[in-house]
Amino acid sequence: MKILVADDSAVLRGAVRRLLEAAEFEVVDAEDGVDAITRFYEQQPDLVLLDVTMPRLTGYVVCRLIKEDPVLGHTPVLILTGRDSAEDRYWADRSGADGYITKDALGESLVHSVQQTLATRALTELTRSVADAPALGATDVLTRVCEMLDRKLFEATVVNEIIEIGARSLRFDETISAVVEQIGRLVSFDVCGIALVSVGRLYALAGGRVHQTEIDEMTGLANRHLRAIAGPVDERGLELVMLEGTIDDDEPPRSLASVYATALLVHREVIGMLVLSSFSAGAFPDQVIRTMRMIENAVATVVDAAWAYEETVTAAARASLSALSGF
Repeated sequence: MKILVADDSAVLRGAVRRLLEAAEFEVVDAEDGVDAITRFYEQQPDLVLLDVTMPRLTGYVVCRLIKEDPVLGHTPVLILTGRDSAEDRYWADRSGADGYITKDALGESLVHSVQQTLATRALTELTRSVADAPALGATDVLTRVCEMLDRKLFEATVVNEIIEIGARSLRFDETISAVVEQIGRLVSFDVCGIALVSVGRLYALAGGRVHQTEIDEMTGLANRHLRAIAGPVDERGLELVMLEGTIDDDEPPRSLASVYATALLVHREVIGMLVLSSFSAGAFPDQVIRTMRMIENAVATVVDAAWAYEETVTAAARASLSALSGF
């Protein structure tokens, strides 16, 4: 097993090397963040030990670059640092690190953590092929950092815009329409459906006129997917509520060539499902799926909060009417 040790202290690297080599690990050194990334792609280690404070790139940035790699992101990363604040531990977790070790734990504790992390990873990966990875220079690393920062800014902007919809206290149908409009700015689709388990409804939105068979096809897909992940919602299936678009049976029916469906989760509980459908083949490639996964949690949170708000307002209105009828 090969371990990459990244730390700007030669003394610390030497101490860790001796500990790991005594445990029969092969050790590769890196003296700063950029060096860590270049050595990572050159050597493709089985595990990475990262200091936090290093020249050129911090350990947190290095960890994010590793974890966002589509091929090598499965490689375990352990933060090895002298810092031990709650903020540091939180940021290590948010950066994707698989563990956090303080430098006062050097010794058998460090070796045990490495062995345990590798054993855990081995349980989830029966096989691992060596990937063809390009050699990276300092300029390439800087380019990747810039790309990552740009992507993170994009993600934060999109998610914030969806969350802001939930802060406007709109009616439920207006909130759904605003959320779907925002999704439409990112992804091309012909019909969208948002299903809610609590009420057994599918709220559908289309960009124009659609045939009844097209809506039935999407409703059937939503029913099957939702039952598969949340159990039977209702024997009769989801009740269709058309929020936008017109059902026109004079329109020639088309078949849905592409479908993207995902569960909407709030506190790990399935509250519903989002379904995007298109009459074009290949409408939802990997990039679209990645974008949708980025916003799924925000969409679920806003939809759930909007429905809760709608129920609260409705209950308050009923209570007021009951009170007035008592006079």
